[in-house]
Amino acid sequence: MSPDRSLAWRAVPALLAALCFSVGVLTARSAPGVSAWLWTAVPVSAGIVLITLAAWPKRRIVSLVPLGRTLAVALLLAGAGAVRYAAFFERPAPRAVAHRVAAEGGEQRAVLWGRVSGVPRRDEHGLRFRLAARRISSGDDTARTSGLVQVTQWRRQDAPLPVVREGDALRLRGELKPLPVRRNPADFDYGAYLRRQGVFAVFTVSDEPGSLTAMQADGPGALEHLTRDVRRYVRRQVHRFVPSPGSRHVAQALVLGERHRLKQATEDRFARHGLMHLLAVSGLHVLLVGMVLFQLLRPILLRLGVPRRPAEIGRAALTLLILGTYALVTDAPASVVRATLMTTLWMGGMLLQRRTRPMNLLGVAAIVLLWIRPTQLFEVGFQLSFAAVAALIVLAPRFSEWMPAWCKRSEVTRYVSGLVVTSAAATLGTMPVLLFHFGRASFAGLVLNVLGIPATMLTLGAVLLMLFAGAMIPAAGMAFGGAADLFAQVLLWTARAGDAAFAWAAIRQHVTSGWVLGVMAALLVTVARWPHPRWRWRSGLAALLLAVLGLGANALDPSSGADMETVFFDVGHGDAALVTMPNGRHVLIDAGPRTAFTDRGARVVKSHLKRYGIDRLEAVVVTHAHSDHLGGLPALLRSVPVGRVIHNGRGHESELYAEAVRTADSLGVPRRTVRAGDTLALDPRVRVQVLAPSRRVSTDNANDASVVLRVAYGATDFLFTGDIERGTERRLVRRYGKLLTSDVVKVPHHGSATSSTQAFVQFAAEDDTRAVASVSRSGRFGLPDGEALRRWRQNGAIIRTTARGGAVWFQSNGRTVERVRWR
Repeated sequence: MSPDRSLAWRAVPALLAALCFSVGVLTARSAPGVSAWLWTAVPVSAGIVLITLAAWPKRRIVSLVPLGRTLAVALLLAGAGAVRYAAFFERPAPRAVAHRVAAEGGEQRAVLWGRVSGVPRRDEHGLRFRLAARRISSGDDTARTSGLVQVTQWRRQDAPLPVVREGDALRLRGELKPLPVRRNPADFDYGAYLRRQGVFAVFTVSDEPGSLTAMQADGPGALEHLTRDVRRYVRRQVHRFVPSPGSRHVAQALVLGERHRLKQATEDRFARHGLMHLLAVSGLHVLLVGMVLFQLLRPILLRLGVPRRPAEIGRAALTLLILGTYALVTDAPASVVRATLMTTLWMGGMLLQRRTRPMNLLGVAAIVLLWIRPTQLFEVGFQLSFAAVAALIVLAPRFSEWMPAWCKRSEVTRYVSGLVVTSAAATLGTMPVLLFHFGRASFAGLVLNVLGIPATMLTLGAVLLMLFAGAMIPAAGMAFGGAADLFAQVLLWTARAGDAAFAWAAIRQHVTSGWVLGVMAALLVTVARWPHPRWRWRSGLAALLLAVLGLGANALDPSSGADMETVFFDVGHGDAALVTMPNGRHVLIDAGPRTAFTDRGARVVKSHLKRYGIDRLEAVVVTHAHSDHLGGLPALLRSVPVGRVIHNGRGHESELYAEAVRTADSLGVPRRTVRAGDTLALDPRVRVQVLAPSRRVSTDNANDASVVLRVAYGATDFLFTGDIERGTERRLVRRYGKLLTSDVVKVPHHGSATSSTQAFVQFAAEDDTRAVASVSRSGRFGLPDGEALRRWRQNGAIIRTTARGGAVWFQSNGRTVERVRWR
């Protein structure tokens, strides 16, 4: 074996430095209350130790001084990472928008002046963009301010959305709010995402006329003006020369990174089959934009008589200038910045006639990016970009060695096998990241990339030629635009072929266990170090040890036993609760609301099922047929197998109810009507009793006909009350009395004044009973009623509302009920 084959694993101090810096960022994130000044003590102390050890006299052949120096350097770098992360989130200046939002403690009516930062996004819901705030007015108080604000203007049926462009100076009137918090365990944490992007407030533009007004202001800077004009030129030329709308959107995604124009179904299709990297602006684009230019410039400059050394310097400088401009035009995603930095370092090494090691280049790029914005460490794009490149460096050589001889006999077989090797390395290297964040990965890319990568390169190349030639020769622009359209259609067809032929190749399982992720990482190291027996056995044994420790930790975890869990989702004004039995079966009680604008129930519940690997619902209980309880059922029936639908037998005159019945019948899902006295056989250790509606009592009130369930596990009881009101509460008290007393109670009818009567609350609640009210944050319909909640508190209940704290999660071991802290 050639000594160069292990080059990526030898002498990689920059990579190790990046790992130490990342550990410091992670440590600072786990201790958010520690200021940057306190963290400074760590690198200062490490520096003192390092200086001391450097001056330490060498008196013995064998000494621990080198080890001490290494540890001191590692601590110095980790401390630097912690300091940088803490400084990134230091308290903003008093004038900053973040400071004002924190001081007010909630939303406020305000007028905001500023300039649009980045490209505005339009969709069917409205307009979104970021505003670099400069002045703010609230009441009679007007002051200068600073900071980025995420702005949203919702679409109205009676008025078109305003035209807003990057760099526009605007005056906005509306609601200024703090960053949103995650409302459900499986929700995307949009507030944390914005915070990592340096955005510390959100603003909703008012529906009143004149709430968004363009202002006269100083023009943008020269660099901002250049990048904005380049983006507009690209969009104009793509729209002019590329005939198909789908191909235009692909072209803009490849060149500008504007994927928001693609249909959601198209993005989902690419993501399902491991092809999303083809649509992301990445190192592939840097290769085409920069490295091709770099290679072409050398013969051109030499033919012009430029001496060799100045020619090398000139082509490197021109290439880096083009790449820097391209990074700005694409809004500098992590993958492009990483590729540009690595290219810069490689060119510098070439000019200085120094050997550059790929893993060192990767480490330097990581340190630079994390120093600029340390929160990138927690972003999916950053993790995928660096994981993919690292895998290509260390895994691709192994796979190439293992390819059979016939794959290397001709140019075609070598090219195809090279694509397979590249795809396999990137797929395996990024799989832990994909399974952690999305719970989805696919091996389909091993085959589809053989066609997808060339189609992407040809599409991008044709678009770039169209952009250069189209301005001077329209006929050439049309020709290259047609070619780009053809190649883009091949790329789109490749993704569609994945749906038809490779659905079986997908892995759908969220992996959040640190033990499992550690095993996967150790196995990848084993593959990468396969030619070296010592390292191969060490990493293999490490994988085995991590697996054994993980199994042991899971067996010793007291929360991993036979527990029953209940999650009351935050679905706004509506109900949805998921009960997981000790035997692993899952029951959904109500499916949340659906309106003309959103299906909150299906979106929240489906995300939770996917996130926690739940692929079947044993039953769905619909307490009654109102839309805030039934809304998500049709979508859930179509997306996950359901054993049966349990209901009160009362229909409802609505299209939603008819759709739910049609969907259940078409899928062959049994529908069962229940009455008081029935039981549901879901788990031998859990008794599920139906307490209402009564067989003998008929009511015209749909709420009072709700299904009421009592779920008993060991000595713990849960009471699910639907939307019952005074009449049913009175009958339950008369029939069951003290049997209603429960550890957890779903407050009837969202805490309305027509329910939670004094008699019912006295029997249902005792000291430390958890009473959960599922209500909207907007206080729709004046819910929950303050007097109703007061009665629960007077009887010793602890009130939890989804409006205040989001989803509420409980865990019962049959003896006690504990609240699960899911944030």
